[in-house]
Amino acid sequence: MKKIVFILLMVAASEVASSQVIIALLFGDKLNSGKLEFGLMVSPTLTNVTNIEAKSRPALDFGLYFNYILNDRIYLHPEAIPKLVFGAKDIAPYPTGSATLDSLYTNGSVTRIIKAIGLPLLVRYRVAGLFFAEAGPQINLLTKSKDVFETKVNDNDLSYENDTKDQYTKFEVGYALGLAYKIKPDLRGMTIGLRYYGGFTDIMKNVSGKQLNSAWLLNIYVPVGAGKAAEKKSTNTKPNL
Repeated sequence: MKKIVFILLMVAASEVASSQVIIALLFGDKLNSGKLEFGLMVSPTLTNVTNIEAKSRPALDFGLYFNYILNDRIYLHPEAIPKLVFGAKDIAPYPTGSATLDSLYTNGSVTRIIKAIGLPLLVRYRVAGLFFAEAGPQINLLTKSKDVFETKVNDNDLSYENDTKDQYTKFEVGYALGLAYKIKPDLRGMTIGLRYYGGFTDIMKNVSGKQLNSAWLLNIYVPVGAGKAAEKKSTNTKPNL
């Protein structure tokens, strides 16, 4: 029952996140004010899975973020990432249950793609100037997964997709550690950051050894509507002539 409730909450969160992208574009100036900063984030990512012979795979994630200033040093930094991708590449082919497919892909490779919805709940600490350290837990709902078999036959590319969703857990828990730098001190300032995500949860149900997601993310944060918010603040503080 607890798993069902958890999954429903994660799905609801993803729907809210998707709708907030539109809300952000329309009302970002109202969300960026005072102690609160809100915006969109894009994250080129390099992902892998532990305990398998594989190479890291590039991906691209999109999400939303909040910064809430508690004091001069400490910020609350929750994120909602409706497009989060894990996986690996150059995995050795494994038996598919079809002798024909197995013979075709004997000398090929497999790319593993795991799609998820992520909810990092982080705390940022201002180390010095505009440099921040960040850390906190992250909960992911694994929504889709597939293994893509690839090979060449007579110089022609050949691929086969194996839906593997049933082989994975519904959700995972992990941790995030990173550094961030805000380019400008005001609300309009973009932020860039480097983060490592490591999973605690064994994501594969029937495979020996722990299979854990891991990823390096280059995060780019863009406040939405912050320029309008700054202009309004400036207008409201002008003396009447």
